[in-house]
Amino acid sequence: MLVSGACGAGSAQERPLPENAESRSKAPAAVGADVRLNLADVLAEVRQKNPDLKAAAAVSLAYKNRIKQAYILKDPVIEFERMFTPSGKSFLDSAGERNISVSQEIDNPYKLLLRRAIAKDEHAFYSALYEAKERELIAKAKALFYEYYMASKAENIYNETVDILRGFSKIAETKYSVGSGSQSDVIKAQVELSRTLNMLVTVTQEKETAKAMLNALMNRDTLSPLPGPQELEPTPPGADYEKLRAGALVSNPGLKAYALKVSQAGRRLTLSKAEYLPDFMLLYRKRKAPGREMNNTYDVALGLTVPLWFSKQKEMVKEAGADKEMADAEYKAAQNELASDLREADIKARTSLRLVELYRGSVIPQAEEALKIAQSGYQAEKADFMDLLDAQRTLLDFRMDYYRYVVDYQTWLARVEQLV
Repeated sequence: MLVSGACGAGSAQERPLPENAESRSKAPAAVGADVRLNLADVLAEVRQKNPDLKAAAAVSLAYKNRIKQAYILKDPVIEFERMFTPSGKSFLDSAGERNISVSQEIDNPYKLLLRRAIAKDEHAFYSALYEAKERELIAKAKALFYEYYMASKAENIYNETVDILRGFSKIAETKYSVGSGSQSDVIKAQVELSRTLNMLVTVTQEKETAKAMLNALMNRDTLSPLPGPQELEPTPPGADYEKLRAGALVSNPGLKAYALKVSQAGRRLTLSKAEYLPDFMLLYRKRKAPGREMNNTYDVALGLTVPLWFSKQKEMVKEAGADKEMADAEYKAAQNELASDLREADIKARTSLRLVELYRGSVIPQAEEALKIAQSGYQAEKADFMDLLDAQRTLLDFRMDYYRYVVDYQTWLARVEQLV
Protein backbone atom coordinates (compact mmCIF):
# COMPACT_ATOMS: atom_id res chain seq x y z
CA MET A 1 0.00 0.00 0.00
CA LEU A 2 1.09 3.59 -0.50
CA VAL A 3 2.59 5.05 2.64
CA SER A 4 2.00 8.55 3.93
CA GLY A 5 4.58 11.18 3.22
CA ALA A 6 5.75 14.18 1.20
CA CYS A 7 8.72 16.50 1.00
CA GLY A 8 8.90 20.20 1.67
CA ALA A 9 10.25 22.64 -0.90
CA GLY A 10 9.97 26.03 0.77
CA SER A 11 13.40 26.80 -0.70
CA ALA A 12 15.84 25.05 -3.01
CA GLN A 13 17.61 23.19 -0.22
CA GLU A 14 14.71 22.81 2.21
CA ARG A 15 14.19 19.28 3.49
CA PRO A 16 11.40 18.11 5.86
CA LEU A 17 11.64 16.77 9.34
CA PRO A 18 10.32 13.21 9.83
CA GLU A 19 6.70 12.87 10.84
CA ASN A 20 5.99 11.03 14.10
CA ALA A 21 4.08 7.74 13.94
CA GLU A 22 0.30 7.96 13.96
CA SER A 23 0.13 5.70 17.01
CA ARG A 24 0.74 8.65 19.35
CA SER A 25 -2.33 9.46 21.41
CA LYS A 26 -1.69 12.80 23.11
CA ALA A 27 -3.68 15.89 22.18
CA PRO A 28 -2.20 18.66 20.04
CA ALA A 29 0.29 20.67 22.02
CA ALA A 30 -0.14 24.31 22.86
CA VAL A 31 1.18 26.86 20.39
CA GLY A 32 4.84 27.71 20.90
CA ALA A 33 7.86 28.88 18.96
CA ASP A 34 9.24 25.41 18.27
CA VAL A 35 5.97 23.45 18.47
CA ARG A 36 4.53 21.84 15.36
CA LEU A 37 1.06 20.38 14.89
CA ASN A 38 1.46 16.65 14.47
CA LEU A 39 -1.05 14.73 12.36
CA ALA A 40 -1.04 11.79 14.79
CA ASP A 41 -2.08 14.11 17.63
CA VAL A 42 -4.92 15.51 15.55
CA LEU A 43 -6.20 12.04 14.69
CA ALA A 44 -6.01 10.96 18.33
CA GLU A 45 -8.11 13.94 19.43
CA VAL A 46 -10.65 13.31 16.67
CA ARG A 47 -11.01 9.70 17.86
CA GLN A 48 -11.42 10.81 21.47
CA LYS A 49 -13.64 13.87 21.15
CA ASN A 50 -15.48 14.04 17.83
CA PRO A 51 -19.25 14.12 18.61
CA ASP A 52 -20.25 12.32 15.39
CA LEU A 53 -17.99 9.42 16.35
CA LYS A 54 -19.40 9.38 19.88
CA ALA A 55 -22.91 9.24 18.44
CA ALA A 56 -21.96 6.27 16.23
CA ALA A 57 -20.46 4.52 19.26
CA ALA A 58 -23.65 5.10 21.25
CA VAL A 59 -25.78 3.60 18.47
CA SER A 60 -23.54 0.52 18.39
CA LEU A 61 -23.84 0.17 22.18
CA ALA A 62 -27.62 0.53 22.00
CA TYR A 63 -27.88 -2.35 19.53
CA LYS A 64 -25.53 -4.44 21.67
CA ASN A 65 -27.98 -4.04 24.54
CA ARG A 66 -30.79 -5.27 22.30
CA ILE A 67 -29.29 -8.73 21.88
CA LYS A 68 -30.64 -10.18 25.13
CA GLN A 69 -33.96 -8.45 24.61
CA ALA A 70 -34.39 -10.38 21.38
CA TYR A 71 -34.44 -13.88 22.92
CA ILE A 72 -35.46 -13.43 26.57
CA LEU A 73 -38.94 -14.82 27.26
CA LYS A 74 -41.89 -12.56 27.96
CA ASP A 75 -42.80 -11.82 31.56
CA PRO A 76 -44.92 -14.51 33.24
CA VAL A 77 -48.52 -13.74 34.20
CA ILE A 78 -49.82 -14.31 37.74
CA GLU A 79 -53.61 -14.54 38.17
CA PHE A 80 -55.71 -14.54 41.35
CA GLU A 81 -59.09 -16.16 40.81
CA ARG A 82 -62.18 -15.99 43.03
CA MET A 83 -64.88 -18.45 41.85
CA PHE A 84 -68.41 -19.51 42.90
CA THR A 85 -69.16 -16.37 44.97
CA PRO A 86 -72.81 -16.42 46.19
CA SER A 87 -75.03 -13.61 45.00
CA GLY A 88 -74.90 -10.63 47.32
CA LYS A 89 -71.63 -11.72 48.90
CA SER A 90 -68.16 -10.24 48.51
CA PHE A 91 -65.76 -12.19 46.32
CA LEU A 92 -62.93 -11.23 48.68
CA ASP A 93 -64.01 -13.48 51.54
CA SER A 94 -67.02 -15.50 50.31
CA ALA A 95 -65.71 -17.09 47.13
CA GLY A 96 -66.14 -20.83 47.02
CA GLU A 97 -62.87 -21.32 45.20
CA ARG A 98 -59.69 -19.23 45.47
CA ASN A 99 -57.08 -20.05 42.91
CA ILE A 100 -53.63 -18.77 42.10
CA SER A 101 -52.24 -19.46 38.64
CA VAL A 102 -48.95 -18.71 36.90
CA SER A 103 -48.68 -18.80 33.10
CA GLN A 104 -45.68 -18.34 30.82
CA GLU A 105 -45.66 -17.77 27.08
CA ILE A 106 -42.76 -19.68 25.52
CA ASP A 107 -41.73 -18.73 22.02
CA ASN A 108 -40.58 -21.53 19.80
CA PRO A 109 -36.89 -22.12 20.69
CA TYR A 110 -35.93 -22.13 17.02
CA LYS A 111 -37.44 -18.67 16.61
CA LEU A 112 -35.56 -17.46 19.68
CA LEU A 113 -32.27 -18.65 18.24
CA LEU A 114 -32.98 -16.85 14.97
CA ARG A 115 -33.94 -13.64 16.76
CA ARG A 116 -30.76 -13.73 18.80
CA ALA A 117 -28.71 -14.24 15.62
CA ILE A 118 -30.51 -11.33 13.93
CA ALA A 119 -29.85 -9.08 16.94
CA LYS A 120 -26.17 -10.03 16.88
CA ASP A 121 -26.04 -9.20 13.17
CA GLU A 122 -27.65 -5.83 13.87
CA HIS A 123 -25.03 -5.05 16.52
CA ALA A 124 -22.23 -6.14 14.19
CA PHE A 125 -23.76 -3.99 11.42
CA TYR A 126 -23.74 -0.84 13.54
CA SER A 127 -20.28 -1.68 14.87
CA ALA A 128 -19.10 -1.80 11.26
CA LEU A 129 -20.82 1.53 10.61
CA TYR A 130 -18.98 2.95 13.62
CA GLU A 131 -15.69 1.76 12.18
CA ALA A 132 -16.63 3.21 8.78
CA LYS A 133 -17.53 6.53 10.41
CA GLU A 134 -14.21 6.53 12.24
CA ARG A 135 -12.29 5.95 9.01
CA GLU A 136 -14.35 8.60 7.25
CA LEU A 137 -13.56 11.17 9.96
CA ILE A 138 -9.89 10.18 9.99
CA ALA A 139 -9.70 10.69 6.22
CA LYS A 140 -11.50 14.03 6.60
CA ALA A 141 -9.13 15.08 9.38
CA LYS A 142 -6.15 14.21 7.21
CA ALA A 143 -7.57 16.18 4.28
CA LEU A 144 -8.12 19.23 6.50
CA PHE A 145 -4.64 18.86 7.97
CA TYR A 146 -3.19 18.82 4.46
CA GLU A 147 -5.25 21.88 3.51
CA TYR A 148 -3.87 23.62 6.58
CA TYR A 149 -0.39 22.46 5.59
CA MET A 150 -0.86 23.76 2.02
CA ALA A 151 -2.16 27.13 3.19
CA SER A 152 0.72 27.46 5.67
CA LYS A 153 3.26 26.67 2.96
CA ALA A 154 1.60 29.08 0.54
CA GLU A 155 1.69 31.78 3.19
CA ASN A 156 5.42 31.19 3.71
CA ILE A 157 6.09 31.20 -0.02
CA TYR A 158 4.22 34.46 -0.58
CA ASN A 159 5.98 36.09 2.37
CA GLU A 160 9.33 35.06 0.89
CA THR A 161 8.21 36.30 -2.52
CA VAL A 162 7.20 39.66 -1.03
CA ASP A 163 10.72 40.04 0.39
CA ILE A 164 12.25 39.12 -2.96
CA LEU A 165 10.03 41.56 -4.88
CA ARG A 166 10.87 44.34 -2.46
CA GLY A 167 14.50 43.64 -3.25
CA PHE A 168 13.73 43.78 -6.97
CA SER A 169 11.91 47.07 -6.44
CA LYS A 170 14.94 48.58 -4.70
CA ILE A 171 17.21 47.40 -7.52
CA ALA A 172 14.86 48.97 -10.10
CA GLU A 173 14.66 52.22 -8.11
CA THR A 174 18.45 52.36 -7.74
CA LYS A 175 18.98 51.79 -11.45
CA TYR A 176 16.36 54.40 -12.28
CA SER A 177 17.97 56.94 -9.93
CA VAL A 178 21.34 56.61 -11.66
CA GLY A 179 19.78 56.71 -15.12
CA SER A 180 20.45 53.10 -16.08
CA GLY A 181 16.86 51.90 -15.66
CA SER A 182 13.37 53.02 -16.61
CA GLN A 183 10.52 54.25 -14.45
CA SER A 184 8.30 51.53 -15.94
CA ASP A 185 10.49 48.90 -14.27
CA VAL A 186 9.85 50.53 -10.91
CA ILE A 187 6.09 50.57 -11.56
CA LYS A 188 6.12 46.95 -12.73
CA ALA A 189 7.91 45.91 -9.54
CA GLN A 190 5.37 47.75 -7.39
CA VAL A 191 2.43 46.23 -9.30
CA GLU A 192 3.85 42.72 -8.90
CA LEU A 193 4.43 43.38 -5.21
CA SER A 194 0.80 44.51 -4.75
CA ARG A 195 -0.45 41.45 -6.61
CA THR A 196 1.58 39.16 -4.38
CA LEU A 197 0.37 40.93 -1.23
CA ASN A 198 -3.23 40.35 -2.36
CA MET A 199 -2.49 36.65 -2.85
CA LEU A 200 -0.96 36.57 0.62
CA VAL A 201 -4.21 37.89 2.10
CA THR A 202 -6.16 35.19 0.25
CA VAL A 203 -4.02 32.27 1.44
CA THR A 204 -4.04 33.64 4.99
CA GLN A 205 -7.84 33.50 4.90
CA GLU A 206 -7.68 29.94 3.55
CA LYS A 207 -5.34 29.01 6.39
CA GLU A 208 -7.73 30.42 9.00
CA THR A 209 -10.64 28.56 7.39
CA ALA A 210 -8.76 25.25 7.44
CA LYS A 211 -7.75 25.89 11.05
CA ALA A 212 -11.37 26.52 12.09
CA MET A 213 -12.60 23.36 10.35
CA LEU A 214 -9.81 21.31 11.91
CA ASN A 215 -10.66 22.64 15.37
CA ALA A 216 -14.35 21.83 14.84
CA LEU A 217 -13.51 18.27 13.84
CA MET A 218 -11.57 17.91 17.12
CA ASN A 219 -14.60 19.32 19.01
CA ARG A 220 -12.65 22.45 19.95
CA ASP A 221 -13.57 26.10 19.69
CA THR A 222 -13.05 27.25 16.11
CA LEU A 223 -10.93 30.15 17.37
CA SER A 224 -8.55 27.89 19.31
CA PRO A 225 -4.93 28.54 18.30
CA LEU A 226 -3.02 25.87 16.40
CA PRO A 227 0.73 25.70 15.78
CA GLY A 228 2.09 25.37 12.28
CA PRO A 229 1.82 21.90 10.73
CA GLN A 230 4.70 19.47 10.98
CA GLU A 231 6.64 18.63 7.83
CA LEU A 232 5.85 15.46 5.91
CA GLU A 233 8.36 12.88 4.81
CA PRO A 234 8.02 11.13 1.44
CA THR A 235 8.04 7.35 1.22
CA PRO A 236 7.78 5.10 -1.83
CA PRO A 237 4.51 3.31 -2.73
CA GLY A 238 3.96 -0.24 -1.57
CA ALA A 239 1.35 -2.79 -2.63
CA ASP A 240 -0.17 -2.65 -6.10
CA TYR A 241 -3.85 -2.23 -6.86
CA GLU A 242 -4.65 -5.95 -6.97
CA LYS A 243 -3.39 -6.45 -3.42
CA LEU A 244 -5.11 -3.28 -2.26
CA ARG A 245 -8.41 -4.44 -3.73
CA ALA A 246 -8.09 -7.91 -2.19
CA GLY A 247 -7.47 -6.34 1.21
CA ALA A 248 -10.32 -3.87 0.81
CA LEU A 249 -12.84 -6.58 -0.07
CA VAL A 250 -11.96 -8.30 3.22
CA SER A 251 -11.36 -5.37 5.56
CA ASN A 252 -13.44 -2.42 4.39
CA PRO A 253 -15.94 -1.71 7.21
CA GLY A 254 -18.57 -0.29 4.87
CA LEU A 255 -18.50 -3.46 2.79
CA LYS A 256 -18.63 -5.51 5.99
CA ALA A 257 -21.80 -3.64 6.92
CA TYR A 258 -23.40 -4.59 3.59
CA ALA A 259 -22.32 -8.22 4.07
CA LEU A 260 -23.92 -8.23 7.52
CA LYS A 261 -27.05 -6.77 5.98
CA VAL A 262 -27.17 -9.73 3.60
CA SER A 263 -26.71 -12.14 6.51
CA GLN A 264 -29.40 -10.38 8.50
CA ALA A 265 -31.82 -10.46 5.57
CA GLY A 266 -31.21 -14.20 5.17
CA ARG A 267 -31.97 -14.83 8.83
CA ARG A 268 -35.13 -12.72 8.63
CA LEU A 269 -36.24 -14.79 5.67
CA THR A 270 -35.67 -17.96 7.70
CA LEU A 271 -37.51 -16.43 10.66
CA SER A 272 -40.49 -15.54 8.48
CA LYS A 273 -40.69 -19.15 7.37
CA ALA A 274 -40.43 -20.24 11.01
CA GLU A 275 -43.63 -18.32 11.76
CA TYR A 276 -45.46 -21.40 10.49
CA LEU A 277 -44.21 -23.18 13.63
CA PRO A 278 -46.28 -22.99 16.85
CA ASP A 279 -45.39 -21.17 20.06
CA PHE A 280 -46.26 -22.52 23.51
CA MET A 281 -48.05 -21.57 26.72
CA LEU A 282 -47.36 -23.23 30.09
CA LEU A 283 -49.82 -22.77 32.97
CA TYR A 284 -49.81 -23.82 36.64
CA ARG A 285 -52.86 -23.32 38.92
CA LYS A 286 -53.11 -23.89 42.69
CA ARG A 287 -56.69 -24.35 44.01
CA LYS A 288 -58.33 -23.62 47.38
CA ALA A 289 -61.85 -25.09 47.50
CA PRO A 290 -64.38 -26.08 50.22
CA GLY A 291 -64.70 -29.63 48.99
CA ARG A 292 -62.17 -32.16 50.14
CA GLU A 293 -61.58 -33.55 46.75
CA MET A 294 -60.83 -30.20 45.14
CA ASN A 295 -59.04 -28.47 48.02
CA ASN A 296 -55.24 -28.09 47.64
CA THR A 297 -55.27 -29.53 44.17
CA TYR A 298 -53.37 -28.08 41.23
CA ASP A 299 -53.67 -27.96 37.45
CA VAL A 300 -51.01 -27.95 34.77
CA ALA A 301 -51.76 -26.99 31.19
CA LEU A 302 -49.65 -26.84 28.07
CA GLY A 303 -51.02 -24.90 25.10
CA LEU A 304 -49.71 -24.07 21.68
CA THR A 305 -50.57 -21.54 19.02
CA VAL A 306 -52.12 -22.69 15.77
CA PRO A 307 -50.82 -20.74 12.71
CA LEU A 308 -54.22 -20.94 11.11
CA TRP A 309 -54.12 -17.82 8.91
CA PHE A 310 -51.40 -19.01 6.55
CA SER A 311 -51.83 -16.06 4.20
CA LYS A 312 -50.19 -13.84 6.83
CA GLN A 313 -47.08 -16.02 7.04
CA LYS A 314 -47.01 -16.32 3.26
CA GLU A 315 -46.87 -12.53 2.85
CA MET A 316 -44.17 -12.30 5.53
CA VAL A 317 -42.03 -14.75 3.57
CA LYS A 318 -42.53 -12.76 0.36
CA GLU A 319 -41.55 -9.51 2.10
CA ALA A 320 -38.43 -11.06 3.65
CA GLY A 321 -37.48 -12.61 0.30
CA ALA A 322 -37.66 -9.21 -1.40
CA ASP A 323 -35.51 -7.70 1.37
CA LYS A 324 -32.95 -10.47 0.84
CA GLU A 325 -32.80 -9.77 -2.91
CA MET A 326 -32.33 -6.06 -2.21
CA ALA A 327 -29.52 -6.75 0.30
CA ASP A 328 -27.73 -9.01 -2.20
CA ALA A 329 -27.95 -6.35 -4.91
CA GLU A 330 -26.74 -3.59 -2.56
CA TYR A 331 -23.78 -5.71 -1.48
CA LYS A 332 -22.76 -6.33 -5.09
CA ALA A 333 -23.13 -2.63 -5.93
CA ALA A 334 -21.02 -1.72 -2.88
CA GLN A 335 -18.30 -4.13 -4.03
CA ASN A 336 -18.21 -2.55 -7.48
CA GLU A 337 -18.17 0.98 -6.09
CA LEU A 338 -15.39 0.11 -3.65
CA ALA A 339 -13.21 -1.38 -6.38
CA SER A 340 -13.82 1.64 -8.63
CA ASP A 341 -13.15 4.23 -5.91
CA LEU A 342 -10.02 2.42 -4.82
CA ARG A 343 -8.71 2.30 -8.39
CA GLU A 344 -9.25 6.03 -8.79
CA ALA A 345 -7.59 6.87 -5.46
CA ASP A 346 -4.63 4.58 -6.12
CA ILE A 347 -3.96 6.00 -9.59
CA LYS A 348 -4.26 9.62 -8.47
CA ALA A 349 -2.08 9.06 -5.40
CA ARG A 350 0.69 7.45 -7.43
CA THR A 351 0.46 10.12 -10.15
CA SER A 352 0.70 12.90 -7.56
CA LEU A 353 3.71 11.23 -5.98
CA ARG A 354 5.50 11.06 -9.32
CA LEU A 355 4.83 14.77 -9.85
CA VAL A 356 6.13 15.55 -6.36
CA GLU A 357 9.38 13.76 -7.17
CA LEU A 358 9.64 15.45 -10.59
CA TYR A 359 9.15 18.95 -9.19
CA ARG A 360 11.47 18.36 -6.27
CA GLY A 361 14.22 16.79 -8.34
CA SER A 362 14.30 18.92 -11.48
CA VAL A 363 11.55 21.48 -12.08
CA ILE A 364 12.08 23.68 -9.01
CA PRO A 365 15.92 23.59 -9.09
CA GLN A 366 15.83 24.60 -12.76
CA ALA A 367 13.41 27.46 -12.04
CA GLU A 368 15.64 28.67 -9.21
CA GLU A 369 18.65 28.62 -11.47
CA ALA A 370 16.70 30.53 -14.15
CA LEU A 371 15.81 33.20 -11.57
CA LYS A 372 19.44 33.59 -10.56
CA ILE A 373 20.47 34.01 -14.19
CA ALA A 374 17.70 36.55 -14.83
CA GLN A 375 18.65 38.52 -11.73
CA SER A 376 22.32 38.58 -12.68
CA GLY A 377 21.46 39.53 -16.26
CA TYR A 378 19.22 42.39 -15.13
CA GLN A 379 21.85 43.77 -12.77
CA ALA A 380 24.41 43.55 -15.57
CA GLU A 381 21.93 45.20 -17.97
CA LYS A 382 21.90 42.11 -20.18
CA ALA A 383 18.26 41.19 -19.49
CA ASP A 384 14.96 43.01 -19.36
CA PHE A 385 13.12 43.56 -16.07
CA MET A 386 10.16 41.56 -17.39
CA ASP A 387 12.50 38.57 -17.79
CA LEU A 388 13.30 38.88 -14.10
CA LEU A 389 9.61 39.10 -13.13
CA ASP A 390 8.70 36.17 -15.38
CA ALA A 391 11.42 34.04 -13.81
CA GLN A 392 10.14 34.96 -10.35
CA ARG A 393 6.53 34.21 -11.29
CA THR A 394 7.55 30.87 -12.78
CA LEU A 395 9.38 29.87 -9.62
CA LEU A 396 6.45 30.97 -7.48
CA ASP A 397 3.99 28.96 -9.59
CA PHE A 398 6.20 25.87 -9.53
CA ARG A 399 6.63 26.02 -5.77
CA MET A 400 2.88 26.37 -5.29
CA ASP A 401 2.23 23.51 -7.72
CA TYR A 402 4.70 21.36 -5.82
CA TYR A 403 2.83 21.73 -2.56
CA ARG A 404 -0.49 21.20 -4.31
CA TYR A 405 0.82 17.87 -5.58
CA VAL A 406 2.03 17.08 -2.05
CA VAL A 407 -1.46 17.73 -0.70
CA ASP A 408 -3.07 15.81 -3.56
CA TYR A 409 -0.84 12.84 -2.84
CA GLN A 410 -1.55 12.89 0.87
CA THR A 411 -5.29 13.38 0.37
CA TRP A 412 -5.65 10.54 -2.14
CA LEU A 413 -3.44 8.37 0.05
CA ALA A 414 -5.80 9.01 2.96
CA ARG A 415 -8.65 7.94 0.67
CA VAL A 416 -6.80 4.72 -0.18
CA GLU A 417 -6.26 4.01 3.52
CA GLN A 418 -9.92 4.70 4.26
CA LEU A 419 -11.07 2.27 1.55
CA VAL A 420 -8.61 -0.48 2.41
